[in-house]
Amino acid sequence: MEFSLMHAGLAAGAAMAAIPVLLHLFMRPTPKHVVFPALRLIRERQKRSKKKMRIKNWLLLAARMLVLALMALALARPRLHSETPLGDDSVPTALGLVFDTSLSMGYKQNDRTLLDLAKERALELIDRVPDSSLVFTADSASPASKTGRSPAAARQWINDLAVHAVNRPLNIAVGEVYEAVVECDRPRREVYVLSDLAKTSWDLGRPAEGLDKVAKAGETPGGKVATVVLRLGPPAAERENVSIDEMEIPSGVASTGDPVEVRGLVRSHGSKPASRVVEFYMGGVEKGQQPVKKGQTTVEIAPGGQAEVQFFTPPRLKEGEVHRAELRVTGAPDPLAFDDARYISFQARPPMKVLVVSDLDDDADFVALALDPEPGAGAARTYQVVRARGTELTTKYRDSLKDHAAVFLLDVAVLDDSAWGLLNAYVHEGGGLVVGAGVRCRPDNYNGPIPSQILPAQLDAPTPTQPNAATFGKVADVTHPLFDRYVEGYDSQFSIMPVYKYWKLKTPNAGRTLLTFADGAPALLERTFQGARTGRVLMWTTPLARRVQRSDPAAWNELPNLSYWVFPVVMNLTVPYLSGSTGEKLVFDAGEDAILPLGPGAAATDVRIVGPDGKTTEAATPPPAGEPLKVAAPQFPGHWIVVVSGPGDAKKTLGFSLNPPGAESRYAELEKGDLDSLFGKDGYALAGDDKALKKVTELIRVGHEIFPWIMFLILILVTAENYLANTFYKEPAGGPTAAPPTAPAQAAA
Repeated sequence: MEFSLMHAGLAAGAAMAAIPVLLHLFMRPTPKHVVFPALRLIRERQKRSKKKMRIKNWLLLAARMLVLALMALALARPRLHSETPLGDDSVPTALGLVFDTSLSMGYKQNDRTLLDLAKERALELIDRVPDSSLVFTADSASPASKTGRSPAAARQWINDLAVHAVNRPLNIAVGEVYEAVVECDRPRREVYVLSDLAKTSWDLGRPAEGLDKVAKAGETPGGKVATVVLRLGPPAAERENVSIDEMEIPSGVASTGDPVEVRGLVRSHGSKPASRVVEFYMGGVEKGQQPVKKGQTTVEIAPGGQAEVQFFTPPRLKEGEVHRAELRVTGAPDPLAFDDARYISFQARPPMKVLVVSDLDDDADFVALALDPEPGAGAARTYQVVRARGTELTTKYRDSLKDHAAVFLLDVAVLDDSAWGLLNAYVHEGGGLVVGAGVRCRPDNYNGPIPSQILPAQLDAPTPTQPNAATFGKVADVTHPLFDRYVEGYDSQFSIMPVYKYWKLKTPNAGRTLLTFADGAPALLERTFQGARTGRVLMWTTPLARRVQRSDPAAWNELPNLSYWVFPVVMNLTVPYLSGSTGEKLVFDAGEDAILPLGPGAAATDVRIVGPDGKTTEAATPPPAGEPLKVAAPQFPGHWIVVVSGPGDAKKTLGFSLNPPGAESRYAELEKGDLDSLFGKDGYALAGDDKALKKVTELIRVGHEIFPWIMFLILILVTAENYLANTFYKEPAGGPTAAPPTAPAQAAA
């Protein structure tokens, strides 16, 4: 506990407590000689009361001395628990202001955003410090300046603040401001953090990063910094918001021909049901045309629930052109506007050709139907599946195999050297091969010199699982494109999917394991080949087919069972991954590098990038011929256009879409324990509104004033002093002129 005085000089007035002592010493009454007949009786009575009077006089003296001392102390304005050595507002201050500028600070409350409220509070703090102070500012979007600003310059900087889609953890900004404030020579040091305390704005996994400077500041002589965390906005339970969380083309590929399906997921955040209109817009990037409204639908969403919306693009989309689509939520005012729209860009292309090679139709049916469930649907199909026998591979596809996005080799017993050589060349030129090993596979054929050049491992022997049936295990590589989107779902499905037999492998050739069985044996392996295009081989050690009868020798697993959704999902992700189109995405998160393939041809001579507003244009360095274009960390959500100029008058218009981070919509608030871990249990004060902020600021600068309590104590002492004085010097009942006792009474005495 710290104790200090606002007016220390006035405390010297406590010496006035000696005045009653001096008065008692120099104004002692002179004894009077009283002639009294009953002198002996009076003297006896005097002896009995002398001791009592001495105690009473000392009590009265102490009360009078204490009253004077407390009056002097009260004038000195004592205080307790002050964080800074000086309590006057005129003291020059090193004032640190840290603003949370993440998208959640755009939440509107009483027609003002939380960032507007933060600006207002900050300006009030600046108004309370003298002009000789220095203000150190930072926000979560940009690094802080170590040079302090004057209060006037800080006001202008604050007025220019805006929310940003891309932010760094707020702990970093706080640490930068702390470092600058500690190094400042102003006698008072204060740091204020203005935030809605959304968890997404902080790095709780590494709280020491940035905030380690807070601890160092307390260890520095004279470096103690008063810290206030100002919480803005309503708590999570009182927030209402409707957002578009997802927008995608379910098939992953937009085909030419029939309309393309576009799905979106609308979510309600809060305790109230929501009714909203979802509008669908569509357009191309050529000539800079803006998306045009193509449809709308009304959704009713339960509190905390979600609703799926579905739209279709116009038919016969132009092949090769970048098309843009967006969903917008309308119909009612929404406190958080940034997540009321979502954007995607895509290119229309003909169906991908997939070759399925098998000895039996039963082995090919499962993969073929998972990729192409409606073979007669025409050009609207995402994949065009073609079937062939192993003996037909070299005769029918020697010259056209390179036109296929992927080749599936499903439980084929034997391939001759020419067929293996064709697959070898296909993979090394950037093709994708999937091998499903089953009961018909002959190890001597699959382990030959040519297959060993492309297969991830060599086959050993079929191995039954124990006891009667085991299951698949967990995904071994959760970052792989086949599994990264649904890792938890995959694991739950694989853990209940029966496996009866699989191929035990010899030492892997050069592959890595992506999926295992429950006993740890490899279930799926991959081998890659670098070149102009990356070639890939995926090898399953159990077949991609099932049999209804367990007694059938080919019944090795239940992977394609319709009771599980894993198989069609994995198959539909496998083909784009093998063909390399998985990386050709045109939808990115804000702050993520946008990689755009320019295709073969001469090197670009000029690249112009147009922002979502259609006005902001900047030049980019053209990449070398054959290399993709990298747009480094674009930040503004919406549709972007890239105009690439080549030799002569050749021009190519590309585009991509940028969406804000989805986590910003799902507000979760820091808890008390989180703040304690960030700032230390006793290292900060928390204020929830303007009144609390003023109270905390007064506590920091002035401390707990005990002046009212001293005045109350003085009042009690004055009352006690009067009571004691009236009681101690009370006249006898008969008064000072009472008649002496009569003679008989004297005789009786």
